[in-house]
Amino acid sequence: MTGDANSGILSHMQGWPLRLAGIWPRKGKHDRPTNTGAMKLRTRLENSDTLAAILSWILAGYLRFCFATTRWRVEGMEDLGKALQDGSVIYVLWHSKTMYGPLAWPYDLARLFALHDPSPIGRIGSRTQARLGMVPVAMQANSSNFAASRQVLKTIRAGHSIGIAADGPKGPARDAKKSTIEWARASGRPVFLFSWQSSRTLQLNTWDKMILPMPFAKGVYGFCKWDTAVPRKLDDTGYRALGRSLSAALDQITTDIDRSAGVVPDN
Repeated sequence: MTGDANSGILSHMQGWPLRLAGIWPRKGKHDRPTNTGAMKLRTRLENSDTLAAILSWILAGYLRFCFATTRWRVEGMEDLGKALQDGSVIYVLWHSKTMYGPLAWPYDLARLFALHDPSPIGRIGSRTQARLGMVPVAMQANSSNFAASRQVLKTIRAGHSIGIAADGPKGPARDAKKSTIEWARASGRPVFLFSWQSSRTLQLNTWDKMILPMPFAKGVYGFCKWDTAVPRKLDDTGYRALGRSLSAALDQITTDIDRSAGVVPDN
């Protein structure tokens, strides 16, 4: 695998708890805490299991409350259910839609796994994931891209579905990375796309324009199968073409769900 696959190897949600709190900005040359108080708090969070547990409990509790108080219309669940009867799937969404990704998954049909790194921020993300129903899988420290991919494929081949933000964890936004294509190519398992929208949300000023849900809303979430065939043998041109196809498909389900929820699509 080439180096750009690393963006999809880490858990797609591992950083958003602190980004939501305004403590851990996205990675980049200009991304630094803006004051010493934030730096001290970030350091404390990195080093304290207790604070990490509290933060993940608050965030997971808020998202559960919002999800439970929203009146949902669900699309595409029957197709996903049929696919899960046949084995694992690769569950893909845009990073901006990750807040409800774990909660919308049908855990009565199958478990959902996601990788996370062993860093402090990775541990916070994994705690939040676990509280929302996912099964975090810890990567080995200093593992290579190849080792991480092998870990993912082992999970998929054991019959477990795995989730990934196609453009995560650090963008650019709505630009599908190679990882999803590689996992689909190597495993032969189907790719299912996900999106959601509701009548009450906030858009955060993050690289991905993260959508933060609010309670007591009306919403729509849905799944659809990415029908493009992924051949076993691919060159760089093939990877790029499939990446464009996946990006277009994710944009389409995002637009369709936004319109179903009565929201003007954000292009």
